Amino acid sequence: MSSNDRDFIRQAIEASKKCVSEPGKMSPMVGAVVTKDGQILAVAYRGQKEAGDHAEFTALEKMLQDDETIAGATVYTTLEPCTTRNRPKEPCAKRLIERKVSRVVIGMLDPNPSICGKGVRLLRDHNVQTDLFPPDLAAEVEDLNRKFRHHIESQVAQREVDADFVARYRSRDIDEWYKAANYIYADRNFYRDPLSIFAHLVEVIGGLSQLASGKKKPGSAPESFLPKAIAWWFALCGKLGVTKVSDLLWLKFPGICPYCQREEHDSAICARVKRENPNPSWEELHKQGRNRKRPSRLGDWQRMFRGIYKPHHKPDFEATFARLTEELGELAEAVRVFPTAPGYVLSEAADVFAWLMNIQNNIDFRDERLEEEYGRSLEEQFCRAYPDYCLDCSNQRCVCPPILENTIGRIAHELPLDSGLFDLGGIFMTPDKARQVFKPPL
Repeated sequence: MSSNDRDFIRQAIEASKKCVSEPGKMSPMVGAVVTKDGQILAVAYRGQKEAGDHAEFTALEKMLQDDETIAGATVYTTLEPCTTRNRPKEPCAKRLIERKVSRVVIGMLDPNPSICGKGVRLLRDHNVQTDLFPPDLAAEVEDLNRKFRHHIESQVAQREVDADFVARYRSRDIDEWYKAANYIYADRNFYRDPLSIFAHLVEVIGGLSQLASGKKKPGSAPESFLPKAIAWWFALCGKLGVTKVSDLLWLKFPGICPYCQREEHDSAICARVKRENPNPSWEELHKQGRNRKRPSRLGDWQRMFRGIYKPHHKPDFEATFARLTEELGELAEAVRVFPTAPGYVLSEAADVFAWLMNIQNNIDFRDERLEEEYGRSLEEQFCRAYPDYCLDCSNQRCVCPPILENTIGRIAHELPLDSGLFDLGGIFMTPDKARQVFKPPL
């Protein structure tokens, strides 16, 4: 790297030191220098002209004349150019490409996992040379932005996932989502047994049940628990060794009700069939499954269940949760006896998934979505909740602690045991004391 490069980098760093975060927001300190033929055309920093404006945008669009040609220029920026912005704003990487910049020299990659590395890749894909600051100057940039990095890394609220990710992956096959979700949390769930994972599934469905109870809990949106419930259902299936969840679901729901065997459930026929035989005709279901097209995407499965169990006059969350609670009890038994009789899980896990889909269909029905829009919201929610990395630690393979602070008290109510009002020693027993208390009666 030439001495001129170092001089221009130094000016970009000095410009970045002038940045001030917008009120109530932690922003990176970013400076940018535009040069051509060894001459500086513009120097800018984030928020220089208007709060929130990125440094590259300010330099390219506000510091230079509209008719000034910068094709072939080099831009030195202390932070990787962004690849996503809220409309009508355009990402900086796109602006650099449009202005025919030939080289971009970058101080540090954006710590935001939705952007990290994508700006560099986009520039390179459009034949823009990218280089990094020398190690000593890069270290200075990272030190200036350490608070911003810590803010990103410690942020526990759900991030706005790159819209490109949602567009690409909302059509992902259900078995691919199954693999992706289990990959993220494989290490975290490694020492958990199926019963502890089932307990967490019940927990998040408890949050979802606010749709039926009408209870309001601050900071808790009941709809947000639906993708979590599906993910924990995936985790349970993974822990039980299910190879493909689509196979498990298709065994019982091959595009028809497993009892009346109609594409649209008939409650009268179902009741009669169940009186005669409480178990589905597995042979007939298997035969039907060979002759029907299996759903692929999450939205496809949701629409299949809507076709079988259509909400009629109004969303009925109360009845749906009553049935889901029944199915959870049956799945609890199936998980308990799984080592001896694994066949029960195949049936009961499918039922729980079917009723989760029924809840989403009730949500779409309540929100008056068009028939062709059913499934879209679920796919987008799942993309944003599980964007191939953990939203809490930002790692592709989750390294979060076993119990996250932000998951404590989101549903349950705490007794203030540390207030001095209660004697913990009188409430809880040690294992030794428990052996004495629970000894055989005389």
